[in-house]
Amino acid sequence: MSTDGGLHIRGLEKADFDYLVSVLDRWWGGPASQHAHPLFYYEFGEHARVAEHDGEIVGFLLGFITGGKEPVGYIHLVGIHPDHRRRGVGKVLYESFMAHCAENGVQRLKTIAATGAEGQRDFHESLGFTAEVVEDYAGPGRARVVFTRAL
Repeated sequence: MSTDGGLHIRGLEKADFDYLVSVLDRWWGGPASQHAHPLFYYEFGEHARVAEHDGEIVGFLLGFITGGKEPVGYIHLVGIHPDHRRRGVGKVLYESFMAHCAENGVQRLKTIAATGAEGQRDFHESLGFTAEVVEDYAGPGRARVVFTRAL
């Protein structure tokens, strides 16, 4: 998938995963690479998306489709190169993942964020997600904002 702005969205390859793990802490300004667990390449890699601009990786989305009678498209981790933020990279990655989910019969998307992450809340709501704070979602005393959206 290519956009008018020269952004190309494609599937994740092993070399991409290795690169992303090596830059993620720098992109996020702190420890984050542990969130890019290898299962998102080895077990769920066919669902992941990479954004390139002029041949350079500028963003990624790690997600998967759950099993069961009503599968859900779950977005686990998204990262955008600091020099490419606020240019629509995240939106295009989400749109690509949503299209992939719809093609696979998924009717609902889900992702979570820490409470107080207003930028994440604004971004998800701009894409049609609804937000609900769920107390103890991640264990006792660990509330999370749960974002959901119908496809």
